[in-house]
Amino acid sequence: MNSFKSVVALSSLLIISQAGADQTRSLAEIKKLEEQSTVVTQLLNGGDVSAYWSGHIARHMRTALVPRRQATRALEMRPDPTLGKITAVSRLGDISLDEFLADPRSGARGFIVIHRGKIVYERYPGMRPDDSLLWASCAKTMTSLLIDLLVDEGKIDLQRPVEAYLPDFRGTAWEGIRVLDVLDMTPGLDTEENDETRRNPDSLAIRLFLADLGTPNRRTGQIETVRDVLKSAKKVRDPGTSFDYGSPVTQALVLLTEEVAQQRWADMLDDRVWSKLYVDGPIQVHLAPDGTAAPYGLVSSRLRDMARYAMLYTPSWNKVATERIVTPSIVQRVRDGVRSHEFFMNGYDGPVFSERLNETVVSNSRQWDAVFADGDFFKSGFMGQGTYVSPDRDLVIAFFSTNRDAGSIQRYLRPIAKRFQPVKK
Repeated sequence: MNSFKSVVALSSLLIISQAGADQTRSLAEIKKLEEQSTVVTQLLNGGDVSAYWSGHIARHMRTALVPRRQATRALEMRPDPTLGKITAVSRLGDISLDEFLADPRSGARGFIVIHRGKIVYERYPGMRPDDSLLWASCAKTMTSLLIDLLVDEGKIDLQRPVEAYLPDFRGTAWEGIRVLDVLDMTPGLDTEENDETRRNPDSLAIRLFLADLGTPNRRTGQIETVRDVLKSAKKVRDPGTSFDYGSPVTQALVLLTEEVAQQRWADMLDDRVWSKLYVDGPIQVHLAPDGTAAPYGLVSSRLRDMARYAMLYTPSWNKVATERIVTPSIVQRVRDGVRSHEFFMNGYDGPVFSERLNETVVSNSRQWDAVFADGDFFKSGFMGQGTYVSPDRDLVIAFFSTNRDAGSIQRYLRPIAKRFQPVKK
């Protein structure tokens, strides 16, 4: 991709504060950042405010703390220094992973590679290992997992319409849309989230963010509820005809799973997933003022624990969990759930995701951004978070970042993965 290979002005990259920044800031500086952390535009700009907020969300939002319930089980360390020498063409130039992560302009906060249940590479250029940071949209895959667990329990049929599970959505634009089309982000609604809609204060995506933060709608002056924002969605095309990435569709899945399970979303995550993991610490599920969880992105944890979650999709699941949560059939649904490559590329999001990864993507699937021809899959998060899973290689890559340039760090994923051979079964 020639446009990406040319090194652009480095001033467009966020210069982040390094680990321990809170100890070097004055109280006045911290208070100023906290005051600005209620302004949506500040949080989405990828600047110092969003970097600060990403590590301190529980100070600003209601938060459900899902605790660690199993004794921590340390992951074995087996460092492979050659991984840091892998190069890729980023906005900082054609440089190695070590160089990229060490450069404060990269926005990188933490990066970990786990192969066969062992940590083979780990760096924390912008945080401490025991710090929690925003997952951003990497959290979306947890909504997909809970849906699949309810499918396996016979409680959700993906071919049924949304209103079969959310009766109060009858008479809205969601009526008649299959749950599968919500899961795959093909609802045909004005729920798309991209640079344009993030700049539009009246877009459904921004109104959702405002509702979660308890910030009044700019037109009405009223604080909207998440449910009411979603119900106001409008049809723009037939369902299933276009991949239109958007956090509002993920939020609809949250409401749906709560109705089906008759539990709050954080409690479902606790019962079915987090309580079975040998994690280092809790996971924070951030909430709207009315208690509605926002796992389209507003979830925080330590980096190793995000990687442990991703390991549930690999043969090394038994290194991180008391039981198998992600079954082979769930992994296969992610891989087989893709639409065509042409479908994926016929819109705004497919080409963007492909360019960031610098490789052909088959399609998206079940809230995962990219499924590759070799069966690997990946989920990105706003400001450069990421979760990469290779079940056949028994490999996981996870990283945190706070940079509007979400693509540069992704350029290293496929070169790293290809260093490892599939594990013999």
